[in-house]
This record gives sequence, structure tokens and C-alpha cells, in this order.
Amino acid sequence: MSRRLRGYRTDRLYQSETITGRPVLLYTLIEHKSSSDQRTPLQLLGYQVEILESWDRREGRNQDSSLRPLPVVITLVIYNGATEWNAPFSFAEATDADPALRPYILDFRYNLVDLGRIPDAKLSQERALRVGLLILKHGSLRRANRKKLLKIAREAMALGHEDLAMFLYYLLADLIDDPKGELARGLVHELIPEQEERMMSLIAEQLKTEGFNLGIAKGRVEGKVEGKAEGKADTLLRQLSRRFKTLPAGVEERVRAAGMDQLNEWLDRILDAQTLDDVFGSDPRH
Repeated sequence: MSRRLRGYRTDRLYQSETITGRPVLLYTLIEHKSSSDQRTPLQLLGYQVEILESWDRREGRNQDSSLRPLPVVITLVIYNGATEWNAPFSFAEATDADPALRPYILDFRYNLVDLGRIPDAKLSQERALRVGLLILKHGSLRRANRKKLLKIAREAMALGHEDLAMFLYYLLADLIDDPKGELARGLVHELIPEQEERMMSLIAEQLKTEGFNLGIAKGRVEGKVEGKAEGKADTLLRQLSRRFKTLPAGVEERVRAAGMDQLNEWLDRILDAQTLDDVFGSDPRH
């Protein structure tokens, strides 16, 4: 996968094949937007181009150097916003193309899993996935207050004690400012006080097995932020090079040093920009 896509920790790309042996790439995008995004098809188009170009570089030729057919990319969007999803489900639907032109324009459809419309108990038959989707459905653990966390914990426990243990495992791994697990212990005490010590011991052993500690958790959070910024910088530089060819000295350095908000602003501007000034302002080198 490209450096751009590696920066998105909520994206996953799986490679499989059909029953006839043909390759299939399954791309999963988890969206944390509060509402549906009308530009999702455009966003997915960019990701699919990156995926196919990366595949083509690595696996696009047979041993005799002849070209292999491109694989199919099937996209699954997992959405956990509060409102119902109402964005176009295909690229063609996102355009204002006349129906007569539809057969001649690029098109693809994506699949949507709207977590808000699925009862918690029916999120998945796979335990680990079910609890993971439960956490995604109810929002970021680090932003949730104790009341919210207790609600999620009750939902997890309703699925089973093993599900509760899985939720608490993720909670401890996410709350880097609570290394002793006092918040998790308090939740367990309120839910199943007679099994508090046993539950915490099992979770602590699992964390130890996986090599978890405060430093690792902090590195995960910092790496996630840095990775996203690096991915956006790579995307912007790639688009700038395609649009304007040779870039003036200092442009790459400025892009690499920019924060997330600034990168997002420049990425929005480049969609309609005719010159570098339209993206950066009067002087892109300073």
C-alpha cells in the first residue's frame, strides 16, 4: 500500500480471489464523520487509484513481462455518524451527467454499513468484530465521559462477559492517561463487582502478552497524528506535481512542515486552482 494510505489507520485493504482464481481487492474505509459526505465517491476514487497504481507497480506484470489485467476493487464504507447516510452511492450519481452520457463516464458503486441503523446485538457474529463495531458506533473512547463509557460497557456485557472483557481491553489501550486502569476497574466494579479482580487480571494479562505499556500507547497516538499529516502531505505534493509539473524550490518543505488544518485547506483549494498562487497565496515559497 502507498505511503498515503498507510497514514490512515482506519483504512484496511485485503487481497482475496474469486472462486475462479481471479484477484479481488477489498478496501474498507471507516468514516468518523458526524454526517454523510456528498464527496465520498470522489474520495473513494482517489483511494482506488492509489490502490490500483500500487498493485500495478508490485504485481502488474507476469513473469514474461506481459501485463496482467487489473484486479477488481470492492469498497466497503463503515459509517458511525449520528444522522442517516444520504450521500450518492455511486460516482456517476455524484455528477450531473445527462442520463444519455452515463454509459460513457467512469462509474463505480460502494457498499455502506451504517452502524447507527443496526442494533448493537446484530453488529456481527464475530465477537471481536462485534465489540469493535460497538466501540466505533458509540464514538471515540478518549472523548467519552464516564456515563457514556458505562453505557457502552453495559451494551458489551449484554453481548457476553467475554465481550465486556474485549471492550475493557480496548478502553485500557486507548486511555493512555490512565495507565493503572482505575476507570476500567470502576466500570467493572459497578457492573459485576463480584468478578472485578478476576476480570481485571485477565485483561492485564492480555495487555502484558501483547507488550502494552504507556510508552507504546502514547507512541500509537502520536504516530497516528503524524501518519495522517504525512499522508495528506504526500497527497498534496502528488496533486501539485500532476497539476503544475515542476514545483518551485521550497514548496515541498513548506508542505511537509504544515499542520493538518493547513493541509486540508490546501487540498480543498487545489480542486479549483489554476495556479500555485490559488493554492498557497501570493508566494508559495514563504
